[in-house]
Amino acid sequence: MLQEDPMRTHIPADILRIAALYEATNQPLVQPAGRTAQAAKGAVIALLEEGGFAVMVAITLTDTGENVIYSGELVGKKELQQALEEALNFAESMGFILDPSGWTNLERAQKLELLARIPSFRPPTGKVIVPAERPKPADAMAAVARLFAAFCALLMVQCSGISAEQRAQASEIHQQLGDNLLSQGDPQGAMKEYLQSLDSEESPEAHLGLGVIYTWSLGRPSEGEKEFKRALEMRPDYAEAMNNLGALYISRERFGEAIAPLQKAAHDPLYKSRVLAQSNLGWALYKAGKTEQGVSEIKGALAVAPKFCLGWRQLGTIYSEQGRIEDAGGAFGKYAEACPEQADAHLLFGKVLARQSKAQEARAEFQRCAVPRDDKEKPVASECARFLKEMGAP
Repeated sequence: MLQEDPMRTHIPADILRIAALYEATNQPLVQPAGRTAQAAKGAVIALLEEGGFAVMVAITLTDTGENVIYSGELVGKKELQQALEEALNFAESMGFILDPSGWTNLERAQKLELLARIPSFRPPTGKVIVPAERPKPADAMAAVARLFAAFCALLMVQCSGISAEQRAQASEIHQQLGDNLLSQGDPQGAMKEYLQSLDSEESPEAHLGLGVIYTWSLGRPSEGEKEFKRALEMRPDYAEAMNNLGALYISRERFGEAIAPLQKAAHDPLYKSRVLAQSNLGWALYKAGKTEQGVSEIKGALAVAPKFCLGWRQLGTIYSEQGRIEDAGGAFGKYAEACPEQADAHLLFGKVLARQSKAQEARAEFQRCAVPRDDKEKPVASECARFLKEMGAP
């Protein structure tokens, strides 16, 4: 089980000791215990130490610049892959989307560049300033221009026209720039890169990126749906596009349509976010009237990732709506235990305990969420305080 290691302020940037490295492609809102909710950069690292491998989830909070490191017991080489899977599930339960770096196949210069990009490999330096508007990636564009010029020189052709191979390379460069900008919280800059990528050559990755921006950043789900579907036309087994399309359908209450793409994504053994896809599938099945199947899928996700907060919340909500109070109490209790930093976990658990006439236990849960730690918690804290007032003195 991974727990916060207060003795670690950062990960040593020793390329000889790193056995595996996964980098988050997004910056979700997280709230480690005792800290305010804020966006964070993340990574999963396997580090060779005396006595075995340390597998860690490292996050850097963008507002404070603090590194928070979660680690478990040292594991041997045979257990390393399983430990990495558990760490990836732990990170994904916080909302991170992680990509493998292919660490063992990278050149030394590439490894050093990767370590320089991930802030958890450096001691914290204080508050990280995130500009409201990102500068244009001029250097990256210059790199593309230099690449085109190099191709022209090598082929002894004029730069007035480029080959199909050059167009494919340009498309990939713009797509990767888009991914980087999106992960840095710059959807407008990312959108420009994806569109330029498609101008050079069409790719499912660029359509996926545009779909994510249209759906989740710009609030234009119809356009997002078109992009996800085009990505799937080009690559029918594209699990990430299927999961995003299913999530879009859920957000529009088109639950029946969400089932098919989510089933494929959730049961793809190579898909890194399959826990989230399986949880989404369970919720879609439940809302489509297939309760037992939905519960089964959510339980399956929780069996793989027992600290997956969303899964426990979904399961408790289903049981509560069905009037299965004992089961709801068990699920919300697991939610509060696995995710104590989530204020609504204590509110939901407390409400079920109150319905079971367990006043003392309910009061304890409401007390845990009655004082907000930031503005986002104020609505939940207000409701917790109201329940405490209604319950009166113990």
